[in-house]
Amino acid sequence: MFAVVVFAVWTVFVWATRVSNIVRDDGSALDLVLAVVLAVLGGAVAVAALRRSPRWPLVALVAATAATWAVRTPLILLDGDHGVAFKAVHAALAVVSIVLAALAWHARPALATGKSGDRRAGAARAG
Repeated sequence: MFAVVVFAVWTVFVWATRVSNIVRDDGSALDLVLAVVLAVLGGAVAVAALRRSPRWPLVALVAATAATWAVRTPLILLDGDHGVAFKAVHAALAVVSIVLAALAWHARPALATGKSGDRRAGAARAG
């Protein structure tokens, strides 16, 4: 469950910061909606993890994270308007987000069962 909470907190941090940047820089409405949705999903995942409630917010956030960074990363890296530092920071944000999403996805059985560890460990004890 720890990985799920870390992923949720990271997501809220990244996308709430993006909301702030969009508002400050008068960004597009579409960018704002995406950032708000991802930040809210991050909050929903944190609440679901702490309550050990249904996993659907995690499924939605993992899918949204993967899709968002799969589209945004190439656009950022190929954009000639941004320098190397901007591209490196956003590539790092993408990598960390995807790694945390994968770790959270791997930990998802613990949300429903309230147990830590993975399914193989439980299967080994049972068999």
